[in-house]
Parts: sequence; C-alpha cells; structure tokens
Amino acid sequence: MQDDRKPGRAPRRGRPRSYDLDAATAAALHALWTRGYGATTVEDLVEATGLAPSSLYAAFGSKHGVLEASLARYDRDREDLLAPLECGEAGLEDLRLFFASVRTSLTRPGAPGCFMVNTATEVASRDERIAAHANRYRDRVRDAIASALTRAAALGEVPPAGAQETLGRARIVQAALFGVQVAARSGATEEALATLGALEGQVGQWAAAPAAAPGGDGL
Repeated sequence: MQDDRKPGRAPRRGRPRSYDLDAATAAALHALWTRGYGATTVEDLVEATGLAPSSLYAAFGSKHGVLEASLARYDRDREDLLAPLECGEAGLEDLRLFFASVRTSLTRPGAPGCFMVNTATEVASRDERIAAHANRYRDRVRDAIASALTRAAALGEVPPAGAQETLGRARIVQAALFGVQVAARSGATEEALATLGALEGQVGQWAAAPAAAPGGDGL
C-alpha cells in the first residue's frame, strides 16, 4: 500500500476510545439474539449499546460487522459449555452435564434458542461469511460430542466403536440439538424439552447396547 503521508510528519493519533467495546458487543449480541438480525435496526443497536451512531460504525464498520462481532462473542461465550466435552475426563457424565446445561438454557427467559443456530437459519443461506461462522460452530459442537463419546468408549461406558461410527453418532446428536434450538426459538419449548429428553434416551440406548461380536460390523 502506498504511504501518502508527508515525510517527517508524525502520524496523527486518534482520540482514545471512550467506550467499552466488549460491553457494547455483549449488548449488541443480546439485541440481535432477542429480535433477530433482520428485525434489528441500526437505531436498535444504538439504543442497546449506548453508542452514538458514529461510534457504532467506528467500532464495527456496519450492521453486518456488528453481527459478525456478536457471533464471535457468542462462540467465545460457549467455551464453558463445550470445553468439558472437548477436554473433559469423563465420558457419558460430560454429555449428561452438557444436556443439563442445554435444558437450563431452554427454560431461561429473554433469548430463546441458540444465537448461532437462529442466525444461521435466518441469514446463512444468502451470506457466505455468516455461513462460515455457523459451519465452524456446527463442526465444533459435533467434534466435541464425538470426543465425549470416544472417552465413554474408552471407559467402557458404551461399546467400542470405530471413528466413523462415533462421528456419525455425534452428527445425530448435534443435528437433533440444533433442531431443539429451532423449536425453542419458535416458542415450542415443551416440544424442545421433549426432543431433548428423547435424545438423552437415545444416548442411553447406545450405552446399554451390547458390544459387537468379534468380526461384526459394530452397528
């Protein structure tokens, strides 16, 4: 990039930022989560964050930039939920605690459903960058579940399975969980809770299934 500053002139320093960017992102996330991207106006974001329009654009660049920052913040906030699956020492117990956290979130007022799933459902089909955010999150959830199932097999809690079978089971759990979140977003909380219960029952059936005989296909 060509540097068009005059020789010998020190670069001008902008005024120090007078707002908390992290707090503004959290406030924007809550507004977008509650209303949805399409229904949230720039005026809504200005009101939610407490930033002047000029500061909002300086911080995020655009309404789309606010959404991307909010998705990144949401992904970071899910660390406490996913880390035990990714790095835990238990197997099925880590999954049970994960399901319990999801159950709690389904009955918490204010922001129904999963923000990443909500946004993907609304925006991802026409926005490659948002689709990339959603796909990374989906893959992370799937792989975290697969890690817990792998540990469960190593601990003898579920019959041993090959990597592809374990990944397939993780895909089933992840897809069902995302469906649960869509149901919750639409207001069908009881249906979402019932589906989550059925999913927990399915994992319990895997745990109760007998190990495949030597030479079997493991299914």
